[in-house]
Amino acid sequence: MKKTLLFILLASICQVALSQSNSNSKDPEQTIFIYGGNKNLKFTQYVVDLTQKKNPKICFLPTASADNESNIENWNYFCKKLGLKPYVLKVWVASNNENKSFEDILLNMDAIVVGGGNTLNMLGIWKAQGIDTLLQKALNKGIILAGGSAGSLCWFQSGISDSRPVNLSVIDGMSFLPFSHCPHYSDNLKKEVYHEQIKNKTISAGYACDDKSGILFRNGKYIETVSLNDINNSYYVALNNGVVETSKLPTRILVNKDALSVNDYKSVDVNKSLKEYAEINKQDSPIDAFISFKYISVNGLWSKYKELSCFSIQSRFIKDIPDTSVDDKTRNKHLNTVVNKVFIYNDLVAGVVNRMYDDYYGLWFFYWENGKWMNAGEDFGGATVLEAEITFREKAKMHLGKIKETNPNR
Repeated sequence: MKKTLLFILLASICQVALSQSNSNSKDPEQTIFIYGGNKNLKFTQYVVDLTQKKNPKICFLPTASADNESNIENWNYFCKKLGLKPYVLKVWVASNNENKSFEDILLNMDAIVVGGGNTLNMLGIWKAQGIDTLLQKALNKGIILAGGSAGSLCWFQSGISDSRPVNLSVIDGMSFLPFSHCPHYSDNLKKEVYHEQIKNKTISAGYACDDKSGILFRNGKYIETVSLNDINNSYYVALNNGVVETSKLPTRILVNKDALSVNDYKSVDVNKSLKEYAEINKQDSPIDAFISFKYISVNGLWSKYKELSCFSIQSRFIKDIPDTSVDDKTRNKHLNTVVNKVFIYNDLVAGVVNRMYDDYYGLWFFYWENGKWMNAGEDFGGATVLEAEITFREKAKMHLGKIKETNPNR
């Protein structure tokens, strides 16, 4: 009896030890981040953050664009901005110049980002080169996979693509994610074809992304949606009782970590067009400075531009800009400019959000210099007022630094 009890006790201890050993040898998480459009700086930063490393090794695969040099230059620029060493895997060459195999390169990365282009051609080349198998190994190893457009579609079972001539069509992906997919979902034609194929049961339910929205998956399951603004979203699209239903996913808007908090600056709603203001020549406030400057454009008085500009812009003037005649169409376009909001940081930097075109919000910066608000030039605000505000939050400190460079006593 004692021997039997001892045996049972030893067996129990071994079982617990084995269980602990199995829990300690947990498989790496399989992480995939996809987005609807092509690559951008903020989504690249998101991938960097996913690695949880200070200087991660991230490789860009521009296969879908035939290793397009412009796309590679873009990637190099992103890496420079983020303080990363740029890695690129080219396949449109006789041999790669690093004297390393594709396996040596890919399986020693922390993340892999796939660019846009022709998805079908890319997948064909990957299969011929064995890269598809290496990407599966990378995923199993815990290396993060990411990409937009062709670089998002490739990870799914199937999806909508313009990789074939004439019409949009369904293509098969690598099935790392067990769903269908539609990138560029803000394109109405792509949306229509995607819904049609789900309704016909040609493809399964799945996920769709607008160009500036992305989705994070872990171990094949949805985790979160992120976006660059408040109008680009991601969706789950499925067939329910013969009807295609679209569910908008909850979205977190990405803001750089070093951006101003919403309590760090003043915000003033305006929402008035330029033509509602009388022509003035004052710089007592950011809105006065903006109105004064815009009337330069309305009247073609470019010789006045320098007078209203900050030190950093004035220093770049080689000679005075001559005045020009402005036609009625251009004049009306400027007069219809809508001033949406004004932001002021530290009483030294201001941003004026304005809409001159339906799908574009400009962000004019102004500096407080010598008792006046001086024009510091226009930045691309974004597709919405909120996106323009985020741009201000992310760049205001940099502009404050410019003021201190030209005005050391500030």
